[in-house]
Amino acid sequence: MWDCAYANCLMRSVSTPKKYYFAALTTVILLALNFYSTKAMLVFGSPMLFALALLVEFVLLGIFLYNLARSLTTPGRVAKSLTISAWDGLKTNVYMKQIRESKSPFLPWTSRRFQVRNRYGLLLTFTILVASYFLVNFLNLLFAVTSKGSITQIDTRVLNLMPSIRTPLQTTFFRAVTTLANFQTTILLTIALVIVLWLKRHRVLAGMFIVAVTAEELITWIIKNSVQRHRPDQSLSIIREGGYSFPSGHVFRATLLFGLLAYLFFKSSNSKKAKFTGIVLFVLSVFLVAISRIYLGVHYPSDVWGSVLIGWALLALSIGGVEIVSRYESSDTDLLRVSKKTVPVISGLLVVFAISASPFLVPTHQVVITPPNLVLQAIDSISVSRLPLYSETLTGSRMEPISFIYVGSENQLVGTFTAHGWYRADKSTVSNTLRAIAIGFQGRQYLTAPVTPSYLNFKPENIAFEQSTATHSLKQRHHTRIWRTDYVLPDGRQIWVATASFDEGVEFAGAAKLPTHHIDPNIDRERSYIITSLGLQGELLTVVQPQLGKNASGDSFFTDGIAELVHLK
Repeated sequence: MWDCAYANCLMRSVSTPKKYYFAALTTVILLALNFYSTKAMLVFGSPMLFALALLVEFVLLGIFLYNLARSLTTPGRVAKSLTISAWDGLKTNVYMKQIRESKSPFLPWTSRRFQVRNRYGLLLTFTILVASYFLVNFLNLLFAVTSKGSITQIDTRVLNLMPSIRTPLQTTFFRAVTTLANFQTTILLTIALVIVLWLKRHRVLAGMFIVAVTAEELITWIIKNSVQRHRPDQSLSIIREGGYSFPSGHVFRATLLFGLLAYLFFKSSNSKKAKFTGIVLFVLSVFLVAISRIYLGVHYPSDVWGSVLIGWALLALSIGGVEIVSRYESSDTDLLRVSKKTVPVISGLLVVFAISASPFLVPTHQVVITPPNLVLQAIDSISVSRLPLYSETLTGSRMEPISFIYVGSENQLVGTFTAHGWYRADKSTVSNTLRAIAIGFQGRQYLTAPVTPSYLNFKPENIAFEQSTATHSLKQRHHTRIWRTDYVLPDGRQIWVATASFDEGVEFAGAAKLPTHHIDPNIDRERSYIITSLGLQGELLTVVQPQLGKNASGDSFFTDGIAELVHLK
């Protein structure tokens, strides 16, 4: 089963450059570290930072696969030789021979599906399998969305968080990114590609783009009008979009069109590094378009994920169709080898157009959120049950019950805390969170560090305050999260609720040993500390039964179920 050539090939495997082994090993370590950080962001951090970690993980995975392939080039040839020899052995096996000689019509048909030289053989089979994989996953997600599964609760919490993490710079950036895949840009890009490919006599490729874009728009229209999922509330979006929400046409277009561009670049380039760079840029561009739709407030996370899945399915069919035509139905051996400059030039022009045209094609507007003012006649042991009583994780798991009920205006609330040495926490933006992580590792202080977003009645905290301890380190702090409720008293005073806990240090939590703050399990002690530090006189009010529980990081806590009712002045 072995021949001399492959035996020598195996002996030469030791000469594989050490730099590839080192690169592969380094990437494995980075992947492991990023896996933990991604898990941490999913449970403890903001969705934006989680998305950033997820992108890094995809890029590192690509680097790992590339280095692994380079490291195992020679052993891979040996494995290929063994596979071929094993297959030849199966073909001569007496039992396999009996099966092949049976008169069942299914066997010849199955055999033809795996023939390399058959136009309806292995390549078509592989194309259908890949497309089917993504289509099945899309259908599973579609069922979860239409049946209002748990993913829709995550959708709502993520969208409610967006207004609190937006910055002018991020808004400008994501507005340009979303322009890359809007309808006008898609039409211009398709026309430009078709003209260039047609003039260069790449008629099959030009036809592929026309068919693919037409199919994408038709599929999007059919699914949107069949599912009829309404877009997020307009109070959460900073641009105007009509129509239905699921799936995202922008992300569908980006996945398909940018994927086809990456495919053309891959086929036309001879450099392995250039090919890999093209794939990374494709993943990055689709990722950013998807994030932009969520950030701008016009799509839910499940909308964009569904678009990626259905986009990959159509992309697989498009690429498979062109490959079949080029291999089996065309005499032109350079059918897929377009000019090396075509894709980079068109992509560059696309980026320039998106940056310059985004202020006109994607105008933003000021969002004014007016919460409902439901009147609560009084706050007592009976009416308190109408208030939201438990904080929640991003996935909806119940955490700490409320420890405070404040009555008064936002100015009174902020003034009371700042006058007594408390600092208002910064927004949980990517930059602020990364800064907090860096400062935390250095053991320094960040008095206005962002707190991990928590949710109450699907909404993130409106305000968070923190106070340092004698350690003067971010590792230890007092902090509280405060939510504005939908209720006011008859005299118009706003009702707020809050949770509080004391970060007494950093721990490695959970089975994966993820780094996070460890809280003092006696959250009632933090309630007493805050009341004392503010110099307030509260009224004790039972809101829940005494209980034990766990927060998002798995830390245990206990409470007597009592909250301080404070009338601010």
